[in-house]
Amino acid sequence: MRDSRTLISFAAASLLSLTAAAALAQETPLLYLSSPRPHTVISGNVPLDVRCFATSTQECQRLCVEVRGRTQTASACVDRTPSTPPGTLMLLTRPFPAFESGEELTLTISGGVSAGSTSFSATYGPLYIERSPKLVAVHRVQGAILDFDADRVLFLNQLQPLGILDRASQQVSWLATLPQDPPGSTPTYGALTPSGAAIQSGYGRIFTSVNGVWTRITSGRLDAVNGDSLVWVTEDGGGAYAHTLSTGRSRGIWSRTGSDSPFQADIAASGDIFYATYEEPFIRHLLVGTLGDHPGNLERPITDGTNVAGRWSDGSTSSSFLYTADGEEVALGDSIAGDPAGLLLHAGHAGFLRSDGDVNQVWLRTPDGELHQLSSFETSSQFDQQKLRIGHDGISDSGEVVFLNEGKRYIGRPGAPPEEISSALGHARWFDGSWYVTLGNTLFRVEAAGAAAPPVAALRAGSKGLEGDYKEVVVRPIADEALEEEPALLRRHGSDALPALSDLEEATGLAGDAPDGAQAAAGCSAGGSAGPGGGGAAAFAALAGLALARRRRRA
Repeated sequence: MRDSRTLISFAAASLLSLTAAAALAQETPLLYLSSPRPHTVISGNVPLDVRCFATSTQECQRLCVEVRGRTQTASACVDRTPSTPPGTLMLLTRPFPAFESGEELTLTISGGVSAGSTSFSATYGPLYIERSPKLVAVHRVQGAILDFDADRVLFLNQLQPLGILDRASQQVSWLATLPQDPPGSTPTYGALTPSGAAIQSGYGRIFTSVNGVWTRITSGRLDAVNGDSLVWVTEDGGGAYAHTLSTGRSRGIWSRTGSDSPFQADIAASGDIFYATYEEPFIRHLLVGTLGDHPGNLERPITDGTNVAGRWSDGSTSSSFLYTADGEEVALGDSIAGDPAGLLLHAGHAGFLRSDGDVNQVWLRTPDGELHQLSSFETSSQFDQQKLRIGHDGISDSGEVVFLNEGKRYIGRPGAPPEEISSALGHARWFDGSWYVTLGNTLFRVEAAGAAAPPVAALRAGSKGLEGDYKEVVVRPIADEALEEEPALLRRHGSDALPALSDLEEATGLAGDAPDGAQAAAGCSAGGSAGPGGGGAAAFAALAGLALARRRRRA
């Protein structure tokens, strides 16, 4: 049985052959990032392998790459010489030691058909630098991880196919293809459910998969998911609905025509829904009652199934309150406003932010009511939150709390100084007795405090041992005026071998079953190959044409 690394290597080799074949049909040579692929996490001095595939009439005479980080770039070039083999021009270099742990990188590859110049380019990314010895890679997948549970890892490939890795067998099932996120939109996010998955696309469309059947339930914003339930908000923000996955039914729970108040909800494992808006001073427990009544804008309430917590903000100060199962209201203190996701609940523990007069520090309230200050930094700390899991991931069963400060991630424990575990990249989560970090294409486990540090090699990503002439990189600082402008990722082409969710009609029966035509059966294949990352739209149109031609020949 092939493991996930073998599957990725097989997919990359297949893609390389397909890319070379597609290049022959182009007018301009095809630029390609061979390795490491987008969303890869890098810690070692791994090679960067970029290539320019020749067309039937043209070859690259010059090939360059620029790797852009937070404060500097690293670049290298190669020129064709009389001794260079005809066809593909290859550039190998090792730029990654020039960047610090915690940096997110973008690569721009440029090529030219005239000696000494470049005239076309493609941009790829992101890549991540993470060198913490306390992170051990558990799984790597062929795209960006969206969610995981005990059995599965949900991820989105750079070409927009959704995949699930079976953690036990290491087999990948490709589910469906999402529409490409439009520029400037919130990136696609989603969550695993017991029956499948719930997905929010960058176009504002919400899709669900229930036992292999995909449904586009609406256009709007996916706000909360837990078990068989989810909550979504209409496109105009004036209405909210609770949706039951097993029945396919949505029911209205809030409506304010023309409202500009954000609607924010949380769902308990039991299916109980708690929500809040700026228009009311209290937390609503759907069909049960209300909790609290304080001045200011009520930010997202959260629950662990036992306790409920909320924050009221007047714009400068946020006041946090806890509501116990016994009905007691407990004031947790005030923090400097500006971070609306400033609460955590789990197993009776509450994590919260409290101002020391200058900055926000992290505090913990235990189930028996003890209070512990966990941070004492000179700058404000914040919680490590992720969409659809706000308020739930940052506390362990024993009351350890994960938080961020100055680009680093810490675990805070009562009576002990904070333990630095990694950079602030990605997202940390307590799950099944351990801390995990999801970053790019990798699921890491955090080594327990006091455990021997794993070898750095355990984190290395990308190909090793490539033979060739490695080019030296030139490192340059980024000018201040250029820091604000990041290269835009070029359009990626979606696979045509999977059901395209953009073709689904929206379910219109909000209080009933999905109408005919609103569902599509999901395709599934074990160990499917990954598609290419970012790059020129024309190049991937050629790939699509090649795939379509092959499909027609099979027909």
